[in-house]
Amino acid sequence: MKMEEQNKQILVIVSISSLLFLSFSAEAICVPKNTTTLEIHSHSPAPRPSTQSPPHVSARPPRPSTQPPPHASSLPRPPAAAPEPTPFNFSPSVRAVCEQTDYPSLCISSLAPFLANRDTPAAILEMAIKAAVNYTSAALAKAKVLSSDPSTSTIAMACIADCLELYADAIDNFNAATAAIPSGDIGLMNSMLSAAISDFSTCEDGFAEASEDSPFKEMESELSNMASNCLAIAALLPLM
Repeated sequence: MKMEEQNKQILVIVSISSLLFLSFSAEAICVPKNTTTLEIHSHSPAPRPSTQSPPHVSARPPRPSTQPPPHASSLPRPPAAAPEPTPFNFSPSVRAVCEQTDYPSLCISSLAPFLANRDTPAAILEMAIKAAVNYTSAALAKAKVLSSDPSTSTIAMACIADCLELYADAIDNFNAATAAIPSGDIGLMNSMLSAAISDFSTCEDGFAEASEDSPFKEMESELSNMASNCLAIAALLPLM
């Protein structure tokens, strides 16, 4: 009996010791030491922003200048524009002569390259004939080009061949009229100028008879008008 009681006491003591040991271990695990200290250091307050106002900076805008602008007379003046050239700045006598022709505008424009302070009727007629000769030469050159063009039809080629001769004859007639100016042979001038007009109309008639479009239609109309103006100027020579 005594042995059993002793064993029970021993078991009780061991049990109590075990419980005490387990209780102490659980406390050590669940409650870490220095928790408060770590918490204080990890949550230290951030530095507060400065409430001091920045230094005052005086930024005044620049004052507008009170100095008066320079007077207009003191400013440099731009160069004066050159006067626009007058296209046909002829003397009144030249205009008076051209106004007596059937085509005054053509008379003035055709004389522009040739007149140089020459405004007598004889000089005007000479320059008008020279302008007609130059334009007839241009028509003659065009006829030569077309006569050598292989694309030109046979019928048109025959008409162009006639015009080549007629243009050359018109130039001779104009030159003969010019040669008659110094002697004042009005009859010869009229005859030669009329023959030139006939040359131009004959060239144009050849295309009309062949039912071909004339490549010189506009040029021949201009040439006929120029020759007509020459006749009108020649008629003024005895009166002026």
